[in-house]
Amino acid sequence: MGPTLEAPRVSLVNIIQQPSSGMETTFQLELRLINPNDVAIDLKGIDCRLEINDTTIASGVSNEAAELPALGTLVYPVTAYASASDFIMLMVRLMADSRGAPEDFELNYNLLGRVFLADGMPGWNRLNFKSEGDLLKLIQPPN
Repeated sequence: MGPTLEAPRVSLVNIIQQPSSGMETTFQLELRLINPNDVAIDLKGIDCRLEINDTTIASGVSNEAAELPALGTLVYPVTAYASASDFIMLMVRLMADSRGAPEDFELNYNLLGRVFLADGMPGWNRLNFKSEGDLLKLIQPPN
């Protein structure tokens, strides 16, 4: 058996709203994948969940095949879906939390998921990831 692959580092690069209907909103999440391994990783797909301030807001999957270069990086698109009720609950929580000073307002995200590998035995061909950050820093231009 060869060396164990280290999971790619995954971060949220962009959130793009897509046409939506009814009680569901669709987004394209752009994820930056960084491969810390000295071998390329053939991707079969990704499954992920986006939380904002500890509230699950969207879940998504992609079955787009891609090659993550050895010691390299790529931006990978994932279609994510969110229900209107999840957004309403998030807005209620944000309004309740925003009663302090404006500089204390936080919009933190957690991105949790699995990268599925093209090779390997089913059930063993996945690498878990978790990423977190400040959503306000993603949407505000640098000074």
